[in-house]
Amino acid sequence: MIVERAYRGAIESHFADVLNCLRELDRQSGGIEVALRGLAASYALRSSFTAAIRLAGTTVDTLSDPHATLSQLLRDGVPVWVERPDLDALGQGAPGRLMPGVRCLPRNGLVARWSRYERVWFM
Repeated sequence: MIVERAYRGAIESHFADVLNCLRELDRQSGGIEVALRGLAASYALRSSFTAAIRLAGTTVDTLSDPHATLSQLLRDGVPVWVERPDLDALGQGAPGRLMPGVRCLPRNGLVARWSRYERVWFM
């Protein structure tokens, strides 16, 4: 599964978060691997950010947390990949903030792996 779009809307994705969907697909299919590309690579960085928005004077802080969900995917044994150029695009310190267990590949490393899979899906 390749995730390329990082932010899909706080409220809209709250009930259909792509990483939560991937957890369920992993459970039902017997195993998947996840590749984070583009801005979605930011999900793989350690962060203390807490998602919250303010609507009509009310703070909504029960939004999806992609870092927590990605951590759960890793604990579930799902291999998670990012390419180094995508990390570099997130800033000089980004590679050093990579979450433990996330595997980093060189440029085009993901494409080189595609022949190993029966299917490659873009989410």
